[in-house]
Amino acid sequence: MGVLQTILSWFKPRTSAPSPQAGSDRLHLFAGHFPSEETAMSYCYDTPDDNHPEPLTRDLADAYVDTNFVEVAFGERVPFALRMIIPAADLDDMTDRISNDNTLVMISESAFGGMPYTLNDTPALRYLGAFTISS
Repeated sequence: MGVLQTILSWFKPRTSAPSPQAGSDRLHLFAGHFPSEETAMSYCYDTPDDNHPEPLTRDLADAYVDTNFVEVAFGERVPFALRMIIPAADLDDMTDRISNDNTLVMISESAFGGMPYTLNDTPALRYLGAFTISS
């Protein structure tokens, strides 16, 4: 692989993983820093008008996102949300990864409606990866 191909491979977006096992769900986690909980909620749920999607959906252009399957934890609720999702052995590492962020956005696999998707960082959020949890 040439140098240019190697560099370009670093910028490939993250793609969907196989469906989770029965009795479990996959959550895709994003972290970011917002000036207020209202701003974070607006980014995920508010549409500018009937003809435009939510900023989160717009910024994840390679994924259909049903925001009924999106949850937002802000401020002091972030550590509690992480404890419910991240295995205890990995919790300290994840806490360090998001130490400067005050918002955790969780998107259930169900949000994609069974359609193929590609996830990546957005201007407001960093994609942290997918985590399988028991339902």
